[in-house]
Amino acid sequence: MARHRRRPNEDYSDGSNSDSPDDVSLSDEDKVFDVEVDDTGYETSPTDIDDEESNDTGDFGDDCNDFDIEDQVQLFDGNLHPREYYLKQLKEFNEAAYNDEDYSKGSTILLDGIEELWNEYCAWFEYDLQESFESVSLGSLYNFFDWLLGQKAGKNGRKKRGTKKSSSLGTYWKVFRLVYERATGTKLDAKLNRKMHRVLKKLAKKHRLSDQKRENRCMTVDDLKQQVETTLGTTEKSFSLGELRILCVLFLLLLAPTGARPASVLKLRYRDIRVVLSRDPDSGPYKVLIRFTLEFTKTYLGTKDTYTVTLPEILFDDSLMLSPHVFLEGILFRHRAFEAPSLTCPDAVSRLDIHPGEWELPLPLKPSMDDVYIFHQAVKTLVGYKMSPTEPINPATIAGWVRRVGKLTGFEVPTIPYNLRYNAANMFDRSSSVSDTTRNLMLDHANSNPFQRHYLGRQLAVDSYALIRGLEP
Repeated sequence: MARHRRRPNEDYSDGSNSDSPDDVSLSDEDKVFDVEVDDTGYETSPTDIDDEESNDTGDFGDDCNDFDIEDQVQLFDGNLHPREYYLKQLKEFNEAAYNDEDYSKGSTILLDGIEELWNEYCAWFEYDLQESFESVSLGSLYNFFDWLLGQKAGKNGRKKRGTKKSSSLGTYWKVFRLVYERATGTKLDAKLNRKMHRVLKKLAKKHRLSDQKRENRCMTVDDLKQQVETTLGTTEKSFSLGELRILCVLFLLLLAPTGARPASVLKLRYRDIRVVLSRDPDSGPYKVLIRFTLEFTKTYLGTKDTYTVTLPEILFDDSLMLSPHVFLEGILFRHRAFEAPSLTCPDAVSRLDIHPGEWELPLPLKPSMDDVYIFHQAVKTLVGYKMSPTEPINPATIAGWVRRVGKLTGFEVPTIPYNLRYNAANMFDRSSSVSDTTRNLMLDHANSNPFQRHYLGRQLAVDSYALIRGLEP
């Protein structure tokens, strides 16, 4: 984007001081469910305690509205409600409503899938369902998982892919424990849990399950550039609307520098985007800065703080193919998202000036678009397709696009969005300017353990022989 070169006013001052395993999913080859299990990452939204039943004042609410707050306090001995209000609330309190855990959509699908298989198993052997849960034993668990691994066809005779990895069997066992707890209200016996580890090993050997873990394949910047070029230029992969092709590229370009979870990027709304025109400290052309706030998707233990990422505009790069500004600004201009009606094209932005003494000029977006998703899906209508403002693109859908384009690009191994997350995580770890704390924050990890277990590359870039010989690596 062209920029006028301006000399900043000399009077302005420097304003620069202004227990679930992580990322575990089943591979495409390891599916035993008849339903498609999407690792969407969407979480149920924990209800804010301050907002819960905020409009429910019981049988006394309407009466209380007739008084001001001082009158109510005097009436009820310093409290907003009378004694009877709390006695009635205690009597009618429903504990069962707080028994269930808040699981993500993907986790709920897994739980429901294992529970459905348990129901099929009990029906096949004519066992009582609830009694089978309550009288579960090591033998019955061995028999169930042996039966599960032997399932070759599902509903309507549809062939199942089956389970190939021992790690998937371990995931099924972890999910079953949650299903058991959900059905009975108690945890499985710890002694039984320890014995099941030996059972799982025996079953893995019996069914010849592989214990080889999939290597975390990183997508380098060169790979990303090829992926973007193919996405934009190929005619072998079609999209319902041309905008979806642009969104597919933008999705990758926002994943690459942030290392965010794919579901977190797909949940971005216009209210999460901040666009500003910024001065160059070296008196160069103004730059557009994009700040976007990502919400964490794994909120099992409660709501987490968000974090904001700033992406400066690329002006003098060899290729704008890797510039998220080009694609995001294209989406903003297409939907007339800027509050200023004159900002309808890049040239309009280039004509703007920053007030003397200021470092930035905010370019606010329309408040009416706050709840609209950036990555919104296309819905079919009677006359074709249109973009839905209320539904984001499904993670499984965009993962399919990325995989298909990666295949067309000629990559030897399947391309998945997490490849960019793996690459960013390892780049953060190797950089001397990124601390472990910052890396964990950007990856949404409570500590370094998930990174070491699931992200750290096993191909160590260390010349250990030179080190032990006292040579420069």
